[in-house]
Amino acid sequence: MACDHFVCGPLYNNCYVVWDEETADAVLVDTPVGSFDVYGKFARKNHLKLRAILLTHGHWDHMAEASIFQEKYSVPLHAHGDDLPMFTNPAAMMGYAVPGVEIKPCNPGVLVVDGDKLQLLGKEWVVRSVAGHTPGGVVYYFTSENLLFSGDSLFRGSVGRSDLPRGDGKLLIEQLRSRVLTLPESVEVLPGHGARTTIGNELRTNAHLRP
Repeated sequence: MACDHFVCGPLYNNCYVVWDEETADAVLVDTPVGSFDVYGKFARKNHLKLRAILLTHGHWDHMAEASIFQEKYSVPLHAHGDDLPMFTNPAAMMGYAVPGVEIKPCNPGVLVVDGDKLQLLGKEWVVRSVAGHTPGGVVYYFTSENLLFSGDSLFRGSVGRSDLPRGDGKLLIEQLRSRVLTLPESVEVLPGHGARTTIGNELRTNAHLRP
């Protein structure tokens, strides 16, 4: 199993592609501005077959090109229902978007909830709901590979901002502590922006998460 990532868009989003090197089946995590072209080149080079897209939350910079992928590849979009207003009406977010960026609405066909166990690439992915950055923020724990795709909930040395509409900083910290930091310390955290980290490193060094 391989995991590659691309940095895309004006906010330097991480877009992750996880793929089986034997079957070339692939899963994409988040679809920022520019990800469609970047993924397309990578997919053609490696003969990938996209099977699913996982969206960590509904902010425009993470779902910007989901509709393009949906139209081209006809694959299911996974997301939490509490962020549906952002996916179906992204124009409402343009007040805090980068000028000149146009986002088309998308329709996640698979609405996930906390505790869901997805079977993707022949293996288990566990969904954990982490509200606070957005109401429908989730992380995806790829158990066999010891990887956690944390979106904008948890970063190296920081956590997601909660000052945007419908944010809740207290809830974010509570759910990170109860639903994320309880994972094994060896789990590698792959955030929506910035460098990778581990659960253990954040337990020891992240000042935002101290009791």
